[in-house]
Amino acid sequence: MEAIICQRCGSSDFIKEKGILVCKYCRTEYVKDDKPETVIEINEDVKRLLEKCKKEPQKARKYANLILDIDPMNEEAKKYL
Repeated sequence: MEAIICQRCGSSDFIKEKGILVCKYCRTEYVKDDKPETVIEINEDVKRLLEKCKKEPQKARKYANLILDIDPMNEEAKKYL
């Protein structure tokens, strides 16, 4: 997560008030960016890629290599090479 620094006083101490961040020292208000954070679900990605190996056998080798990039010891993926 990126550290937030107050542009007015340089502080990194904030409190949340009424859904916005407020600098503890100079009281400058900052609206939180509503961009969703990216979450990496490795186990879910591997499961999805294994399903693709089964459903798309012509591309199984490509998907298996992607799985092995994530989990080099994945025995199920090795079967598709």
